[in-house]
Amino acid sequence: MEMGNVIKEYRLLRNMTQEELGAALLVTSQAVSRWETGVSYPDIAMIPEIVKVLGVSADQLFGCGSSASNKGGMMAYSELVATVQGPQDRLLNQSQIDSIFDDVPQQRLGEKLVLVIDDADFMRMMVTDMLSSQHHKVLQASSGEQGLEILEGRTNGIPVDVCILDIRLPGMNGLEVLERIRRDYPDLKVIMLSAMSTEEIVKKALELGAASFVAKPFQACTLIERI
Repeated sequence: MEMGNVIKEYRLLRNMTQEELGAALLVTSQAVSRWETGVSYPDIAMIPEIVKVLGVSADQLFGCGSSASNKGGMMAYSELVATVQGPQDRLLNQSQIDSIFDDVPQQRLGEKLVLVIDDADFMRMMVTDMLSSQHHKVLQASSGEQGLEILEGRTNGIPVDVCILDIRLPGMNGLEVLERIRRDYPDLKVIMLSAMSTEEIVKKALELGAASFVAKPFQACTLIERI
């Protein structure tokens, strides 16, 4: 089920109007209406508050259900929130990260084939929806090993242009995957997408050859500009 439909369903179950939900989330009723009709999505930074107000799990909100196969996604979400809400003095904000990478938003240069490697189902869905709305094609992998298999399988097909890579992954971590990608696919651009935005990790990603680093939680435009 689409996120907007889930928001609407749980809003109605709680006998809330769009105005009441908007007031509880400190947004306009028009914003709620846009979510429910699929015109736009809530910023990921708002997800913890939406979960709290509607009494819905993160997996349910992102249409992942509550089956055992989705527990990994739920755990990854909880870890993400815990990291983001942890001691902020240890994390860099996006402007600080950009200064390390010397990032400047780029002009759009056509559609890309993008590989998203993240173990959280909801995050892959979120990023896929963001990029698909900009007419990019998206492949998904839930682990570094699976991502590398996809890249190997496309050696004789249409090459992947950009890889969006989380750091906290089962098995190989994102920095290890980054090393393999830079060694075996030197033309592939890698954007790290992680809540682990400490100065040490950001600089290590740059040293290993990442093209950019986007900190979670993030604005859609931040990621789209880097694609």
